[in-house]
Amino acid sequence: MRKQADRGGNPPVARRARLEDVARLSGVSPTTVSRALRDDARISENTRVAVQHAATQLGYIPDARASSLRGRASSTLGLLIPDVADPMHGQVAMAIEQAASAQGYTVLLANSFTDPLQERQALQLFTAQRADGIVLVGSMLSPQEANALVAPCPVVFVAGENVSLAGYKNELPTGSIRVDDMSGIDAVVEHLRLRGYRRVGYVNGPDLASNITRRDAALRGLANAGITCALYPYPGGVESLGAFNSTVSTLVADRPEALICYDDVEALGIMDALRDRGLRVPDDIGLVGFDDIPFAGIANPRLTTVAQPSEEVGRAAFTMLLAGLKNGALPPSITLPVRFIVRESTTYARDSTRSRLRE
Repeated sequence: MRKQADRGGNPPVARRARLEDVARLSGVSPTTVSRALRDDARISENTRVAVQHAATQLGYIPDARASSLRGRASSTLGLLIPDVADPMHGQVAMAIEQAASAQGYTVLLANSFTDPLQERQALQLFTAQRADGIVLVGSMLSPQEANALVAPCPVVFVAGENVSLAGYKNELPTGSIRVDDMSGIDAVVEHLRLRGYRRVGYVNGPDLASNITRRDAALRGLANAGITCALYPYPGGVESLGAFNSTVSTLVADRPEALICYDDVEALGIMDALRDRGLRVPDDIGLVGFDDIPFAGIANPRLTTVAQPSEEVGRAAFTMLLAGLKNGALPPSITLPVRFIVRESTTYARDSTRSRLRE
């Protein structure tokens, strides 16, 4: 322990060793020191021994009051979403915050921008802020990794985007919420079949579980319906002009009768680009999106799409997390239904016998 004289010239007195002193001596962070001294399973044996040795050397005694505070509920929740500017993520976040506020919880919000590194940093922040529970929306991390990073804090996974979850190949981890992407795509395919479309393309999205699930369901369903199907590359969004223009040029050259797009944002961008190149929706090409963001219902023409129950998803996520906090265990995973909405972007049939046929 260091000694220092007070300003009155009295003999130096011993200063109590602090957590930061132990961290400095053992060469790790204060958070790691705190976990090591609590025998946290996330800390390796070598690190734990080094920290305990440094604490003994310095005569460090944990502050009982601080330990007591750490043991109490903070009434704080962590919420991680890919991008608050995205309409879908914003609606989910709003519903979670409203439900949490009604129960006396404060929500810490972070954006990951689909970057696993930023997700890990956000989880560290939530842990440092003593969040009672965490909701991960569109997480790129595997559920196993995310749970290990914040254990024993309960985590609810909303529409996890780790590719291991694509197509629901594996049993969803406890505490997961998804929407039924596959039934939504099945409804799209049946609608296009009834409209008489016989050459349909799927425009890829990013390498996410949701895109893989929708893409595979679309290609499988179209093939089963006897409809010629083509797969077009991910345009990368309108901000990636090179990839976007390349995909649109391919679409103009191929002239499929209809397109199924990964989401509404992609569909609306393609609709605008096709218009610039002299092709009209739906007269020249039918167009379908996914999500039903607010802009889908006011576009010209209005967009046929699959509506996700975003606010219901957010409320269900908070309800699931709250149950886990109260009962000590998260409830089983759930899959929420979607709703297919027919609008003008696919109103007209592709052959004369079904002209202007409406469902």
